[in-house]
Amino acid sequence: MIIQNSKPKIENLKRRLVEGIQVITGEGVLSGSGHLSARIPGTETFLINPRFAGVLAGPKDICTVNFAGKRIAGKGPIPSESPIHAAVYKARPDVGGVIHCHARYSILVGLLETGLVPFNREARIFADGVPIFHESRGINDFALAERMVENLGSHFATFLRGHGVVVAGPGIEGACISAIQLERACQDQLLMMSITTVKPMTASGRGRNNARLENPYRAWPFLLYKHKVKSKAQIRAGIRTLKEGEHY
Repeated sequence: MIIQNSKPKIENLKRRLVEGIQVITGEGVLSGSGHLSARIPGTETFLINPRFAGVLAGPKDICTVNFAGKRIAGKGPIPSESPIHAAVYKARPDVGGVIHCHARYSILVGLLETGLVPFNREARIFADGVPIFHESRGINDFALAERMVENLGSHFATFLRGHGVVVAGPGIEGACISAIQLERACQDQLLMMSITTVKPMTASGRGRNNARLENPYRAWPFLLYKHKVKSKAQIRAGIRTLKEGEHY
């Protein structure tokens, strides 16, 4: 999709990015550090929250960065780990949204030799695996970011051992939902490991359904309402439901 870089379309992306930050902060995925970005379709640029607590950012604070990691619009400063986002977008044209965060349970599971076990509904979208990248220091240069992307491969998330996670999605909302489900799956896995051996679901190979993440017509409206990001009327006006009898 080619986007005509009209101001309304860019402003809409910024608004959605801020909404995503509010949601993943409320869900305990994003803390005072971490960042969410969105590709500007048809360009070699992306939007990202500046280098302060994301939950404090408004649309006017969002910065535009090119694939060389240079800020070309917005006051900044941009996050030091912006190369993570640039490297993912350069290598993965299918990705429209990227999150780097330090979610507690995801960090813990990333320290396990087994990594994530897709044993329940929350983890099933990661049935193709979540590889572990063993470089735990901050990824603030392109050499290391490109190595991380090689480790990510065609997957939609990677654990940064002892550091955090990088999660990618088809867009802002899909990336946020993926990060939330990954954190829940990790929390569930640690809970189950305290009482029994965790084994993959027999149907776990079904894997990720991108269509469900491109239009999360149930999950995302619920999260917007749960965290009071929009009014009920605003949320309902934006829902794109499937036709009766239609399935992903």
